[in-house]
Amino acid sequence: MRIVFVTRHLTNGGAEREVVTFANALVRIGQDVCIAYLHNIGIDYTLDPRVRTFWQRNSKVRIPKLRGLCNIILSIKQLRGLSGDVLISDNPSLDRNWRIWVATLFTKTRMVYAIINNVDKKYPEKRRRKQHEKICRMADAIWIQTREQRKFLPVYVQEKVFEVRNILDRKFLDIKKTYRGEIVHFISVGRLHPQKNQGLLIEAFAKLLERTGNSKATLAIYGKEKEDIPGTEEALKSLIRKYHLEERVFLLGWVKDIETRYAQADAFVFGSDYEGLPNALMEAMGSGLPCISTDCPTGPSVLIKSGENGILVPVGDVDAMSQAMELFIKEPQKAEQMGRQARQTMQEWGSDEELAEQLLNQLKRICS
Repeated sequence: MRIVFVTRHLTNGGAEREVVTFANALVRIGQDVCIAYLHNIGIDYTLDPRVRTFWQRNSKVRIPKLRGLCNIILSIKQLRGLSGDVLISDNPSLDRNWRIWVATLFTKTRMVYAIINNVDKKYPEKRRRKQHEKICRMADAIWIQTREQRKFLPVYVQEKVFEVRNILDRKFLDIKKTYRGEIVHFISVGRLHPQKNQGLLIEAFAKLLERTGNSKATLAIYGKEKEDIPGTEEALKSLIRKYHLEERVFLLGWVKDIETRYAQADAFVFGSDYEGLPNALMEAMGSGLPCISTDCPTGPSVLIKSGENGILVPVGDVDAMSQAMELFIKEPQKAEQMGRQARQTMQEWGSDEELAEQLLNQLKRICS
């Protein structure tokens, strides 16, 4: 089967990581896989050499009034030329999905729309919601990662929906985690974006220090700002300065070897206001880290059973996050037991080949 993933780029990001992970897993079970990407700004993830890549180039026409039309025609021609049995799009743009849909007209190719976030929170504006619903109508099938995501989709597309969970890269389960009997080094991973609400973590950490006077605790935040939402990093830096945490809270950017940072940390904190199925939380749990997460709509509650393999706190609740961090510091053995349970949860999650087979079976059903 020839499977084509159509994505924006292959640099850091949860959706991009899952595209690469599924592509690698699918070629390992004998499928022909191609990733067609829009922006040629580098590849941050390791691709199996059997996965083909294709950069969708724009037209070279110089006349502005003609360039847009030529880009559309060229894009449709390029997508159709890939001759995929199925085109899988994770792009929320109506324009881009319209091109994918046109590329499948009068062919045997099927279009799958992969929903990678909580659409109820991601598209609060009426205009964006209508665009999203149009994409759902155009698609032959809709791929979701958690059952919770289904309730945010229109009734008339429910028959198109199928669920396949995200893959956890095996390297996180292979981390040799050493528990030190002390929880002082907290870590958080995610792009610097209002959705991820790293400001909540900084404020909770400041309250933690004020309440406990702990002289050893640190908070390391990994991730970088996206060009479409500028200003987040500077806002976080201002918050760090406000609470005089320059020596305790660190914005460390995006790194390729994040698994080594998980291995060195004592606990993981996650402050998102909404999610799809958070890869960073899956990775931290697979690494054996005790985790605290906001109980945001879709995602964390699928992974964490609060009090057993981690702690869930209300969305936006600074005090609850701070108190959970304090609990980890005061009761490290209890926290470390949650970390062991978290790893056990992810060990039972399903292998990459098993989840790739689930996706493949769904794609075969759609194509038949």
